[in-house]
Amino acid sequence: MRRVLLGLHPPVTISGSVGTATFFPEVEHRGAPGWVHGGFAATVLDHVCARVASAVLEQKVATGTLNLRYRQPLLLDEGPYDVTAEAGRRGSRTVRITARIHQGERTFVESTALFVGSSLSN
Repeated sequence: MRRVLLGLHPPVTISGSVGTATFFPEVEHRGAPGWVHGGFAATVLDHVCARVASAVLEQKVATGTLNLRYRQPLLLDEGPYDVTAEAGRRGSRTVRITARIHQGERTFVESTALFVGSSLSN
């Protein structure tokens, strides 16, 4: 049995249309030596954005699009990192979310996403 990479789905606190979480990078999240792999950063952002979208739409959601901008490397030994996501424009079954992985004003990765509410019950 393979070990699941922990820490990619941090607990999310939601207040209104804003969600926050803390990402603690682990050695298993390494891409280039000393750096967090960009795919892991994308997974963390997608997770936090999905939680906000689900809260805003009050239903399960699926990621429609996830656009990323890597502004600077996430270093493994400089965490933890804050993650903030905020809901923006909402449609009848969709919501746009902006998010970032940051430390204070220093942004490492930012994203914009579109989430679609699911009509499926499971």
